[in-house]
Amino acid sequence: MTNNANSLPPLPAQRYFTLNEVCELVQISPSQFAEWQNANGIVIGHGGEFYTRRDVVKLRQLKGTFAPFIDEFNHNALDTAGNPAADAEEIRGGLKNMLADIEKVLAR
Repeated sequence: MTNNANSLPPLPAQRYFTLNEVCELVQISPSQFAEWQNANGIVIGHGGEFYTRRDVVKLRQLKGTFAPFIDEFNHNALDTAGNPAADAEEIRGGLKNMLADIEKVLAR
């Protein structure tokens, strides 16, 4: 297991954190965190609303045990060449280019 501590954002000097702040600091989504708690039978935090600095440090150390993020839009799909499927921005850009080409042809 490699040490990911250098790639994580610095831990701010505060005592308590919200769920969204914790997820930002650990670089996971709230759904990943919920799935991890359910899968491991562990509840971290005080009622799921507030997390201590110790909780955040513990989660950052356990970051490698979280399931990889799965994009809800394309489910991390691959195309036939094995490349990641295009995201919405790539599709939007391609459609804009195609529309511009069509408008050029129609303007003749």
